[in-house]
Parts: sequence; structure tokens; C-alpha cells
Amino acid sequence: MAVPGACRSPLRRAYDVVIVGAGVQGLALAYELAKLGVRDVAVLDRSYPGGGGSGRNGEMIRSAFGSREWTGLFDESLRRWRTLSAELDFNVLFSGSGYLVLASTPEQVERCRADAVRQAALGVRSQFVTAEEARRIVPEVNPDLALGGVYQEHAGFAHHDAVVWGYARAAARLGVEIHTGVTVTGVEVAGGAVRGVRTDRGDVAAPVVVNAAGGGARTIAEMAGVRLPTRTCRLEMIVTESVAPFLRPALASLELLGYCHQTARGEFVGGTELPYSDVSDSLNGTYTLLADMAAKFVRLLPRLAGVRLLRHWAGLVDQADDLSPVIGPVPEVSGFHLTCGWVYGFMGAPATGALLARGIHEGVMPELIRPFSVTRLHEGRLIQEGALVVAAEEGSAA
Repeated sequence: MAVPGACRSPLRRAYDVVIVGAGVQGLALAYELAKLGVRDVAVLDRSYPGGGGSGRNGEMIRSAFGSREWTGLFDESLRRWRTLSAELDFNVLFSGSGYLVLASTPEQVERCRADAVRQAALGVRSQFVTAEEARRIVPEVNPDLALGGVYQEHAGFAHHDAVVWGYARAAARLGVEIHTGVTVTGVEVAGGAVRGVRTDRGDVAAPVVVNAAGGGARTIAEMAGVRLPTRTCRLEMIVTESVAPFLRPALASLELLGYCHQTARGEFVGGTELPYSDVSDSLNGTYTLLADMAAKFVRLLPRLAGVRLLRHWAGLVDQADDLSPVIGPVPEVSGFHLTCGWVYGFMGAPATGALLARGIHEGVMPELIRPFSVTRLHEGRLIQEGALVVAAEEGSAA
């Protein structure tokens, strides 16, 4: 089967820009660079487009966060999601059917109430909802777990494979070369500047190299002599058989550390997390998380009891201590750029691709992505984002 957008010609010996990683971040960046006229771009991936975290994530999209940094970036991304299918000339199956973050304890209710106030001050269209309103939005929810929450009416979800294919094809139409099955074995640096990459298909010269390698980002950074203060963690997801429509919006539970939605075909898609990060570079699914997901989702949505499971998989994310992405140039290596450290990389790709492309093209990073520079991690200037539904403590799972 032909890989969407993949280049059939041999890898050339030089490009203006080399992007390592053909996930949604790398492909969105390549597409946006090409739109700006930078069309001598190569995207290299050791597997196939979307073969990493981009094809393994939960597909959910929102901008209702609590910090100015996250809100600015993800609200711009949500704005772009609404017109992405038309722009790429490919249906990415974006559904703006809403996103509800559910509170299940009095403490979580107050947290959601405060989040909604902050979001309104930052210009985000969201609202605090009462228990009655939350149950009206999701009638099938367990009422014991629905005491309130934050609802963003125009957020939602998209299909991860369709997004990857859409960006790949659109980038290829503009002249970007996407090379699959190419392993980067080194990053050439001389005189404080990047010079290109070494691959198992030969050396490739480039004055700009972008690390968009997802779970492998630390390894690529080390090749350039750059210490990336992140850790690789495993997340797991499930998909069920198709069932009659019962869940219209995307739904996240603070109590259960879970997030889910139902596709247009009726499949239930979701993932849960343990109270600590699963630090691992393994793509093997675990029985621990499989049982955790099954138990939690039946508790959250009782009608799922007895529904058959179709697929269960694991994916890797490269996350920083503040769980915020790492975007932009590396000060000590001119020409070497990062778009990694992503926990919510799928939902942030449309804005980040456009903003980082502009920063690379113009030489000045746009304001919305400046706070996510790698220097913040080295200097201890962590971003305080309190509206995430993820585990925050490091650990390991069986």
C-alpha cells in the first residue's frame, strides 16, 4: 500500500531544512514551511508517517486550560482545527461537538469553577457547568461522578490518521520530500552550528535541522550534543466495537485520570492513566492499564459493560517536568530547532507548525511559542498549568 505523501525518489545529499520525525508535528511544520516558500524540505522517519505517537493518541482537542501560555497556543490551534479540512483539501474528521472536563468531588468542582474564571479572563470560550448541566451534556454518565465541570462547546476531536495523511499529502503537493524507512544515526555540528544529519542512507547536509522525533527526541538531541531535560513515558489506549451513539462530546474525568470520545462510526476510544508517569520506552501494552481502562470506563459510563474490545495499544511521549512542550531554537547550536516534549502534541500541531515555520523563516520566534523555549527547563522557569488531565508524578508501571 502506498504511504500518503511519501517520496519515491532517492534521498538527496542536501536540503534547506531537514525535519526528523514524520508525525503530525513534523508534517505540519513541513507543510507550513512550504506555504512560506521554503520548499526544499525533507522529512525523515525511521518508520512511516504517524507511526509514533501521532497514530496512537486519543485525538481530543481543546483550548480550555489555565495558564496564559497554554491558552494562547492551544486557542490558536483550535481556531485552525475548524478550517483544517478545507485548507488541506482532506477530511480530517474534525468534530466540534464539545469537550467536557468532569469534576467528581467538591474539591474538583471548585478547581473547575476557578479554571473557568481564569479561562474567561484569558478570552477562552468555556463555561463552568453544574451537576445537572453536566448530566444533560452526557446523559449516560454515572451521576455519582458528575458533580460539575468545565465545558468548551466548540472543542472536540479529530481522526489522528486522517490528520497525518492530510498534512503529508498537502506538504508533498508543495514539494516537500517525505522519506520513510530512513534512520537518523547522527546530527552533524561544527563551529556551534548544525550542518546536517547522518542516516543509514548516507549523509545529508542542511543548515536547519528540526527535532520532531516524539518519543525519540532525547536521542536525536544527544546526537547534536544537546541535553534535553525530558523523560520518555508510555500511554495506553483502547477502542471498542461500534455501538449506538451515546457520547456526543469529548469527555475527560479528573477523578479517573481518563479521557474518551465516540467516533462517527460508533467506536468508543479512550485512555486512562495511573497516579504516576509510566517511564518507559516500550510500546508493549500492559495488563495493568488494560484492566484500569476497562474498570474506570465502565464505572464512568455504565452502558459500556459487556461491550467488546477491538484494539489496545501503547504510545510514547517525551515529557518535561512541567508537562509543557519544548519549542524553538537551541541557543548553543545555531540552526537546530525543537518541537518535542509533547503530551498534547496532536491538538497543538496546527498552531505550532505555523508559528515555528514563521520563526524559522523569519529568524524571530512568534510570541505565542517563546515561553516554551528549552531554556526555561535549564533555568527552572517551569510553566504552571493546572488544568491537565494527566499523571504528574514520576514512577513506573508493571
